[in-house]
Amino acid sequence: MAPPSPAFPPTDPRHSYHGRVIAVGGPPHSGKSVFLAELYRQLLQRQASGIFLQRACPDGEGMWSNEADPAIVQQIRKKFAFSAEFVTLTLQAIERLGQNPQLSLVLLDLGGKRTAENAEILRRSTHCILLSAQAEETANWQTFAAAEACPILAIFQSRLIKLPDQTLDLAARSAIQTNLPLPQGTLVNLSRDVGTACYAEAIAQFADWLMQG
Repeated sequence: MAPPSPAFPPTDPRHSYHGRVIAVGGPPHSGKSVFLAELYRQLLQRQASGIFLQRACPDGEGMWSNEADPAIVQQIRKKFAFSAEFVTLTLQAIERLGQNPQLSLVLLDLGGKRTAENAEILRRSTHCILLSAQAEETANWQTFAAAEACPILAIFQSRLIKLPDQTLDLAARSAIQTNLPLPQGTLVNLSRDVGTACYAEAIAQFADWLMQG
């Protein structure tokens, strides 16, 4: 069963939240946005309202980029750096979402670097899910989240499984365990260039676990 939100001191903005605000972090090119898009879809199938996905990184991502033709996405997607205005508006939005009594679960898409801006976002998140294609970066992200008093909810590795011709192996399947203190496992082929068959079942399993909290 998913753990409840931890208790935060009255001076912490998370103290006034009504639901969970879960950031998804990890190094670049780990498939975080693809993972989040599928998790969001799975959660909405289980609960049609009360769930919100907030992009907390100026990377041009969104549900649109996972639903549109990949070639078109590559052409029109524009990445930007954090600006003071973007950070201020994003932090305000996160706090308002957390305080919204109609929302039981908010998902946040973090950028892929351990920056001061992402530290501020973690400081306003009740939990963090780590997704990493670099095993050596997992411990660094755990330390990063712990420094902002943001508990780790789950840790997943991300891998691309390829055939000899270097195309993705569409027969590969993800495998996770949710009966551990921290759900963990490997999500494979988190790529918007192929379908969801490689990872949909595992993410559905995790969505079921999240809904138990």
